[in-house]
Amino acid sequence: MGNLRAWRYRLTEQPADEEIEQKARKVLKLLLIETSSIPGMKGWELKKHVGRDYLNAVKVAAVQADGLGMKIAIVPDEEDPENMDRARFVLMPKEPISELELSRWMRIEEVAALAILISEITIRGGAAPLQAVERILTSKLPKWRVNQIISKLKRLGYIKEENGLIMKDWRSKLEIDETGFIREIITISDETDNKTGK
Repeated sequence: MGNLRAWRYRLTEQPADEEIEQKARKVLKLLLIETSSIPGMKGWELKKHVGRDYLNAVKVAAVQADGLGMKIAIVPDEEDPENMDRARFVLMPKEPISELELSRWMRIEEVAALAILISEITIRGGAAPLQAVERILTSKLPKWRVNQIISKLKRLGYIKEENGLIMKDWRSKLEIDETGFIREIITISDETDNKTGK
């Protein structure tokens, strides 16, 4: 199996073979269809539907997606990061997700909680104690609501918990421009405080 990082740089190569072009279109259709709570498909799933040369089809599909303002992101398997068959391929917008877009499927307090979690994780070098972030969030929200939000963010793939530590999960790494996202939340918070006279 080839080096994953090197393969990513070759995503812009575009073979001219008509059969590969057809397979590339099939890849895009497969990635557009959500078959589970986790977007995208594993490499072995694409291989099953497209064929053994699915990686060539993904390269061409990436070029086609680029013309639509989209990109194919690769999420390596944590246990075997160089194995393309175990990597997850996700079709997503080229531009990072904004707070406004997140708020379409998440409540404002959930988006704010996510911003707090991401900032705490970043400040603490990639992992924050669950109890510490719970204390921060429960100063703003009831305990039951904090537990509910953390469970939802785990389920959506924005955060994960290991040995009592909260870390960014695959979705945060792919979708969120960390600095811009947190700045956006701070701006909204400041505007709200100004309106309420705080």
